[in-house]
Amino acid sequence: MKMRKKISWLLSFFMVFSLFMGSAGMIVKADGQKAVVRIARQDSTATGTVYYKWDTAAEWTEVNQTAYDDTPIEINRPDDSLDHTVHFKVVCGTDTIINHCQVNKNGAQDASLDKNILTSESGQAFSVSTSEQVELILEFRTAASGGGGSTTGPASGETIAVTATAVGGAIGDLQIDGMRIGSGMGTNISGSFAGDKTQQHRVAIAADFGYAFASIMVNGTAIPLGGTTDNLEFEVAPADSYQIEVALTTSSSRNYNIVWAPFLTVAEQHGFGNDCVIEHGSVEIISAQLEDGTIVNAAELAGGNIADASTRLDGDFGYAEFKAGTKVTIKFTPDYGYQLLSASLNGGKLTAVDSQVGTFVLDMPATDLHLSALFTKSEDKVNTASTKVDGATLGNAENIIGSGNLQLNIADISGTELNQIQGGMQAQAGNGEIQSYLSMDLFQVVNKGNSNDAWETQLTDLNAKLNVTLQVKDEMKNQQGTYYVIREHDGAYEKLPATYDATSGTITFATDKFSAYALVFEAGTSSGTTTPGSGTTGNGAAGSSTAGNGNGTTGSGTAGNSTTGNTTAGNTSQTATVKTGDMTPVGIWFLLALCSGIGAIYFGCRKRIKN
Repeated sequence: MKMRKKISWLLSFFMVFSLFMGSAGMIVKADGQKAVVRIARQDSTATGTVYYKWDTAAEWTEVNQTAYDDTPIEINRPDDSLDHTVHFKVVCGTDTIINHCQVNKNGAQDASLDKNILTSESGQAFSVSTSEQVELILEFRTAASGGGGSTTGPASGETIAVTATAVGGAIGDLQIDGMRIGSGMGTNISGSFAGDKTQQHRVAIAADFGYAFASIMVNGTAIPLGGTTDNLEFEVAPADSYQIEVALTTSSSRNYNIVWAPFLTVAEQHGFGNDCVIEHGSVEIISAQLEDGTIVNAAELAGGNIADASTRLDGDFGYAEFKAGTKVTIKFTPDYGYQLLSASLNGGKLTAVDSQVGTFVLDMPATDLHLSALFTKSEDKVNTASTKVDGATLGNAENIIGSGNLQLNIADISGTELNQIQGGMQAQAGNGEIQSYLSMDLFQVVNKGNSNDAWETQLTDLNAKLNVTLQVKDEMKNQQGTYYVIREHDGAYEKLPATYDATSGTITFATDKFSAYALVFEAGTSSGTTTPGSGTTGNGAAGSSTAGNGNGTTGSGTAGNSTTGNTTAGNTSQTATVKTGDMTPVGIWFLLALCSGIGAIYFGCRKRIKN
């Protein structure tokens, strides 16, 4: 009696503990399920829009801003069991600036916030683990309304109008007292900032990529350029408005940049967007030819000792500098199943090097370049010129090559070549009837930046076996017998196991050498799927197989197929499996609580049940 009570109390305690742990797990899990955006405005005319997207999504989603009252707006993450990256982008309305901006992770301020990146076209990314909750806090105000705590300009002031025009090029960025004017970019910029008309103001201006300042005039006064060519800061005298006139020119005297990144998040960390992302492949700068004809290799470029040519990696982010006119050799390596079908660097022309697969030469222009390789999904290719074979498919190709695609050329063998191999093939065939002699030539194909030209490397001896399925002509289908394959390679003849599907007319085999082949037929009583040396397999009535291992349900009795079983190559019938997910820790705690509760009731009531 006492022992039962002790067990009942112990199980009751464990039930309460399990319920507590399960509930706590749900609370922790819920904290990581969302991002929160809170938007406020200091005055009624301040407007702005916030956008977000998760991970590598292409499209931005606008935050539903029904009010600017600091109400938390929840944004559910795609999968709360995985780490994610959330991207935010802020677009200020006309004459609106950001009065306050802050990003918190689990209540603590995140120090990586950069408003220049946040308000750029690519926005800013924040990594969020499964246990983190990210919160964007934002307040808008009009440029002339003032207000304490501004991090983008003076706390108060009058509205001062600004216009800027550029000839010979474009302005890359324009800010006064830390506030960006208009979009900051273009040949005609107009906007305003809040400031004191009786005080000096600080102008920061940058030329667009590939351009240098020839002259800068502010309200008719020339600004000394000094040694600066493309980025300048200076003070301007007090005025009611500012009219800035900029003349630009291209310059080959400085070094120009090439930048690239393997992922969008890496690009965004360095202030760039999709236009410098390398996807489904890799890039490597392997050499450069300088103006005096000197050729420097990759190690010398990475050493940083050459004034006009250098490369470096900042983690996964690639960066290079070259003087205009330098001939830069770049190697693009697509992943298997992808091809480089567009080879240009926002204007820089690439020329393929015929003797080196995947290699191009770039004549470095007088402009900074974003290296964005357009590796496009591409399929392996089969070319057939045979009277017995209509086509073929390839399997396990991803383990044969690591880059580009495979191409298999199939043709009939005749003439002198046939005379050289015919005797050896017949000796291997024995009583079998050779239906066709075939040459099979395999190539690795890597495109030269377009779909019309490619590097083709012939492959004769492979490190792994390629699965080849030949689609034979109609006269070779539905035959009562067995097909197999004989291969001749470097004078050696070998019979290869093969699978014949009479109904579909396919012969499948695996091989690691490519040269001459023969398709051999042996007549028999069964027309099902066959394997040389193992007898006739896969053909049966009512779903059963004869001389093989295949089973079916409600079989057709033809070619080893069944209505629901479909046997192939003498294998056992396939059984569908259902993938079950792992039980979450939260579910386990609740299951334990249920079991311990049932146990407590059982031991507590057992005596009364007996009575």
